[in-house]
Amino acid sequence: MTEEPDIVWDSVKGRYLAYLNLYGDRQFLGSFQSPDDAAKARTASAWLHVYDFASHRPDSTQRYPRYD
Repeated sequence: MTEEPDIVWDSVKGRYLAYLNLYGDRQFLGSFQSPDDAAKARTASAWLHVYDFASHRPDSTQRYPRYD
């Protein structure tokens, strides 16, 4: 399996595109003028997902947490 990069250059638009690979899906985060801005957006999005996962407390009756 080949992983696709999280930040790519779009030569048609002349901008950097940021993606986040999450749960096997590739989510588009936006287009940015600089690779630093794209990297900051990708990092911020990843931290939000990690925080959301870590702070979720499942019910005691469930074996695995539900994500509604």
